[in-house]
Amino acid sequence: MKKVFIVILNFNGGKEVSACLQSVQLIKLPSNWQMEVLVVDNASIDNSVQLIESRFQEIRIIKNKENLGFAAGNNVGIKLALKQKAQSVLLLNQDTVVEKNFLLSLLASDADIVAPIIKFKRKGKWIYDFGGKINWWLGRTSHDERAKIKNEKPAKIDYVSGCCMLIKKSVFEKIGLLDEKFFLYFEDADFCLRAKKIGFKIAVEPKSIVLHKLTGTGKRPFGQNLHLLKSNLLFINRHTPLFVKPFAYGYLIILLFKLFLHNVPCLRK
Repeated sequence: MKKVFIVILNFNGGKEVSACLQSVQLIKLPSNWQMEVLVVDNASIDNSVQLIESRFQEIRIIKNKENLGFAAGNNVGIKLALKQKAQSVLLLNQDTVVEKNFLLSLLASDADIVAPIIKFKRKGKWIYDFGGKINWWLGRTSHDERAKIKNEKPAKIDYVSGCCMLIKKSVFEKIGLLDEKFFLYFEDADFCLRAKKIGFKIAVEPKSIVLHKLTGTGKRPFGQNLHLLKSNLLFINRHTPLFVKPFAYGYLIILLFKLFLHNVPCLRK
């Protein structure tokens, strides 16, 4: 019997993580697979942990003493999954809702890292995310976003979103875990690129769809934007060719200036 571990990183998830766990409990699996669900809490200060403990007593919770960030927080769960002999690990955001059959096609995929189509709303309209691409001149990431799903294969992608990604054990054995230098953002792109460099296959499975509620889709807090730019710098240093780095650094400086211009009162007009 094969085992898949679902790792859900929680940080002040509130009712969103409860809805996620409710949907996860209804997941259907192939007859030769079994599933375990693990919540890793990153020192939440709301009532989400108490909510999980009261409503989902059968689900294991690991409580980190501090907010370790996305990569390190997920690594806590991944380490336990591998210790428990998991053949695959599914990383799932706290603000997602899954369909009961979504995991069947992911587990059947021949890709080493595979993600579903991510469905979300922007300005009241549904958007479908078919995976991520890298702008190698600027060291920036973007997504293949479409207004509807057609009967076509996904375009060539560079990475899949950490929002929901199924990773085979062999990937961790070869390249290690998520890089904890990335506190927030770019850790998924970095992980996928490291895997691709040694021949692992990255894919999006069009038969699988996950709803992403995108909690807090308004303006990012200043601190989150700083993490974004810091992670972007690390990504540029690690992955962009030497001759394009000046372009990438220049664009990053512009973004940093714009961030301070819009957030520091003395710099505003």
